[in-house]
Amino acid sequence: MAVQIADILDLVAVRQIGESVFLGSPTRYSLPRVFGGQVVGQALTAASATTPPDWPVHSVQTQFLRPGSPDLPIRFAVERNRDGGSFASRTINACQGDRQILAARASYHRPETGFEHQLAAPAVPSPHDLPSWVELYESDPDAWPTFYLEWEPLDVRIVPQSQVSAAPTSTGLGSRTQVWMRSKRTLRTDDQNTNRALLACVSDLLLLSASVLPHGVLPSHKAVQMASLDHCVWFHRPFRMDEWLLYDHMSPSSHGGLGLARGEFYTDDGRHVASVVQEGLIRSRE
Repeated sequence: MAVQIADILDLVAVRQIGESVFLGSPTRYSLPRVFGGQVVGQALTAASATTPPDWPVHSVQTQFLRPGSPDLPIRFAVERNRDGGSFASRTINACQGDRQILAARASYHRPETGFEHQLAAPAVPSPHDLPSWVELYESDPDAWPTFYLEWEPLDVRIVPQSQVSAAPTSTGLGSRTQVWMRSKRTLRTDDQNTNRALLACVSDLLLLSASVLPHGVLPSHKAVQMASLDHCVWFHRPFRMDEWLLYDHMSPSSHGGLGLARGEFYTDDGRHVASVVQEGLIRSRE
């Protein structure tokens, strides 16, 4: 499956081959390994198939154990850890052959009412006033990664750094990036677990790059080896991936070859719908 021609829902699709076992097809793109976010999204789809259909996932914590091959199917084994009155917990192990590539724990919550608050969404330019990431790549191919050309189903608009309000880090440069994203196509479903699996998938696309921004590294990061080590997402409110979402993310710290990044997702009308934290390898190739 090539990401250029895939329906965006195919990115997180799996098929059931056993009572709690599922099979997913990785997408081949310009890097020689499986895109980690896709493995997270497929793991969530597999886990959600074992829970009540009206219980949305509210959190997922994952560890990337080994690089995956884009030439092999991924087997997801789901363990039913708990089925309570309000919460359900699942462990998901993703393997290719006898090699485990990901371990995840997901928690599901029966919908209920409760306290309500959030911080205000940041003020940013409208996505309609920004160029697409394909246009950015075409304007300066050396500055932007080639995989921008491969995510055809996804519309992404990056706020220019000159318009991003960011506190300087210890290097004197900020680490904040703001990005609008949505599916170009109207989704065939409004199922929250499907939308949340897709958000978990695409939230891995740009997050770790924030940890090299304070060091003057271009988004193409050609001189830096980067790899996600873990990826955690908390889902707060309903949303749709075919409507604009603002991904506001930054890196508070990097040290010893590791970069930490965190981000928030907001809807176009300012609702805070998800939070993301990731640590990854950021190793200079020089």
